Amino acid sequence: MGAQHSTQTTTCEPPSKDNVTTSSAFEPGGTANPPLTPENAAAPIVPPKPMPQLMRPETFEEKLYRKFKAEPLVPIGCLTTAYFLASGIKSFYNRDPAKSQTMMRLRVGSQFATIMIFIGYAGMNAFTFDFAPGMAVPSDQFPQSKSKGDGDRE
Repeated sequence: MGAQHSTQTTTCEPPSKDNVTTSSAFEPGGTANPPLTPENAAAPIVPPKPMPQLMRPETFEEKLYRKFKAEPLVPIGCLTTAYFLASGIKSFYNRDPAKSQTMMRLRVGSQFATIMIFIGYAGMNAFTFDFAPGMAVPSDQFPQSKSKGDGDRE
């Protein structure tokens, strides 16, 4: 089961003058399609595809607005966390340890809530609620439920 070696040899001959084209598709006056020969006569000529349209890059403000609109609770949680952090640091500088401790605990709680909200948004976007894709839903199986005594029997 080794490799099969071919005994046929090929030689490199220069192309004949009648078979050479002098222009290419990249030169002025060149054609995009190769010349019609018996070998490629049956092949369909495919028109070139249009150039893709380039999109304008999204600015920071546009992205920020889009994200705020899509997930409004995450920035609210971040602002709440920042408020509790600043209030805790201010209480620390004012030498009020009880309020400082309370603010730091609230900061940790708001950080946890913000992370849970972020995970909730990510999970909501990632999962679908189809129980079994391709399986019939009970409402599809029984489109019209008839009550007893309608008088219509099949």
